[in-house]
Amino acid sequence: MALWSLWREHNRSVERKGAEDAHSKFLAAVETSLDAFSILESVRDKSGAIADFRIQYANASAEKMTGRSRSELVGRMLSEVTPIRKTTSLFDRCCRVVETGEALSDEHAVTQANINASWVRYQLVKLGDGLAFTCSDISETKATQQRYEQLVTFTDSVFQNAPYSIVATDTQGLIKAMNVAAEKLTGYLRKDLVDKAALTILHDEKELASKAGDGPDGFAVLTKGVGAEEMEQQEWTLVRQDGTRTPINLAMRAITSESGETTGFVSIAFDIAERRQMLDYVTHLATHDPLTGLLGRALLRDKTMEAVERARRYGTKVALFMVDLDQFKRINDSLGHAAGDQVLVEAANRLSRSVRSTDVVARVGGDEFVVVMTDITSVEDVEQCAAKLVSKMSPEISVDEYLVNVTASVGVCIYPDFAADAKHLLKRADAAMYAAKENGRNQHQIFSEDMLKETADRLSMEHALRHALANKELSMHYQPQISLTTGAVTGMEALLRWKHPRLGNVSPAQFIPLAEETGLIVPIGEWAFMTACREGKALQDELGMDLTVSVNLSPRQFQQRNLVEVIENSLKESGLPARNLEIEITENMLMVNSDGNLDKLQKIRELGARISIDDFGTGFCSFSYLLQYQVDRLKIDQSFVKQAGTDPNAAAVVRTIIAMSHGLNIRVVAEGVETDEQLRFLMRRKCDEAQGNFVARPVAAKEFCTAVRACADNSVMRSASGRWLAAEHQIS
Repeated sequence: MALWSLWREHNRSVERKGAEDAHSKFLAAVETSLDAFSILESVRDKSGAIADFRIQYANASAEKMTGRSRSELVGRMLSEVTPIRKTTSLFDRCCRVVETGEALSDEHAVTQANINASWVRYQLVKLGDGLAFTCSDISETKATQQRYEQLVTFTDSVFQNAPYSIVATDTQGLIKAMNVAAEKLTGYLRKDLVDKAALTILHDEKELASKAGDGPDGFAVLTKGVGAEEMEQQEWTLVRQDGTRTPINLAMRAITSESGETTGFVSIAFDIAERRQMLDYVTHLATHDPLTGLLGRALLRDKTMEAVERARRYGTKVALFMVDLDQFKRINDSLGHAAGDQVLVEAANRLSRSVRSTDVVARVGGDEFVVVMTDITSVEDVEQCAAKLVSKMSPEISVDEYLVNVTASVGVCIYPDFAADAKHLLKRADAAMYAAKENGRNQHQIFSEDMLKETADRLSMEHALRHALANKELSMHYQPQISLTTGAVTGMEALLRWKHPRLGNVSPAQFIPLAEETGLIVPIGEWAFMTACREGKALQDELGMDLTVSVNLSPRQFQQRNLVEVIENSLKESGLPARNLEIEITENMLMVNSDGNLDKLQKIRELGARISIDDFGTGFCSFSYLLQYQVDRLKIDQSFVKQAGTDPNAAAVVRTIIAMSHGLNIRVVAEGVETDEQLRFLMRRKCDEAQGNFVARPVAAKEFCTAVRACADNSVMRSASGRWLAAEHQIS
């Protein structure tokens, strides 16, 4: 008996030790668990119903999740430290686990700020008259799941809203999915095809059979050569639900699993007919003028080359007509660009109506058009066609409430007479057009051998002019202006000169229009302003005289945006007082865009500079403009001065200009005075000042002081003014 007791006691000791070991291992596992774990004891009311749960144990992860220490948790009621209260459904579920013994597992979104998780997964297991509560933080897993669901939703949205037809099939060709664009292209609804029909139902059977031959079936033909790396594209005929057919571009790609096994195919299709229409439209925009609908420059070049090649083959001629509207810029600036567009459209229509349907009509620039006529047999035919084009353009054009008189200058070149290819045909017709303009506009000019040299000379001069400024070939000369009351020199006109090493002294009448046309007048003009101001100031200082420096401003310079800044900078750097600078513009420049010009001239006047109207009497300016622009001086054009002695009308113009200018308190300068008779005529009419070769020729800056001193001693001026003054004295 004693031995049995001893044995039993021994066994109990072993059992206790084993239980202690198991308990230690359990605690170690629970404490190192990443899940929050707690043991809850049921707290019952008098009726025996569970009223709450008391926390008997909580591990370290429970502390971390709740943000409370173990001492704050153990012994506390569950409802005190968690949102699980008797009124919640979760509390009822906890009670049900205790009562039934059935475990509970679920996920729950956390809204409490004190719980360090946004989503948890919990497990409740009955433990005595209580619960073992395990809670896992699944916030990151849930976030990943939500991102995946959003990606799936986005992918499905992209699939459904893609602009192209997309159809997915299994490996046998059975349609498994299709998007909205596929429904629109095929005419089928998804419910009609998905899991019900093969992709081949959308394709022409005969076309599939012809490509298959005696080989694979129709779907195998569609997927032949299709892999997962790149898409296979072919053109097929799509058969819609209503039986109509349309050409499509079909691109297919295989869908593979992670192991590389093909699990299906995706096909993307679009209607080639629509693409062709779009390409035709884009091509038309690229090759035609959007305003007039005529051919553009690129297509004109191709058509001209084709015409020349055909003429070379059949021994015929090609005539190319360059048509340029005369003074179109004035219409554009005075009536606005919308009115200008109307004129261009009407001009295009007139040209199209004036030629044969086989002829080519194109717009190649702002107001430049080209007509290419083929199968020409003689120069006489070309003459008649050119004259017809000029006459067809001359009738007035109705623009809004205005009748606009539009004329055209036409230049013509003939293949193979004066051009060996399409390039020279266009280039020489352009040269002939400029010749027509120089001859008075509203006429035609046929290119001839004589123009070859003129064209070459013009190109050579243009090339030389582009380097004239850098090569220091330009200079300023100054022509004295004298008072017709005292005979004293009052100012000087700055005149641009060009001396080329090979061309020699080039006339301003040649190179200034060229500079204006090419845009070179802008940098040259800026240099001229700066040079005239600097040299003018130096001459003032050397002579000790208060002299006016007059600088001509071209139409292209007048449109220069930074013109006022250029003038201001020239005055500042040279030190020339602004009151001694006079800007000369032509009267026609006042007629264009008068509001903008008024603002620009007003800013020039605000600098302190003066405004003078050059070549007055040759344009269309009225005296009302002189009041509007606050002009300081008028320069009577030399053509009136030269004719005043022999032409009563010219003399009347001079008298009128002087009288009206004095009435407006505007001083008058007569230019181009060449004889003693002209000088005396101007003095009798009380003209204020004069300049011309009779008074003094233009000279370089280094010679100007000598010229001024010569004017002071000039017996010509003294004798002319003396005779007139003596005569006036005798009469009085």
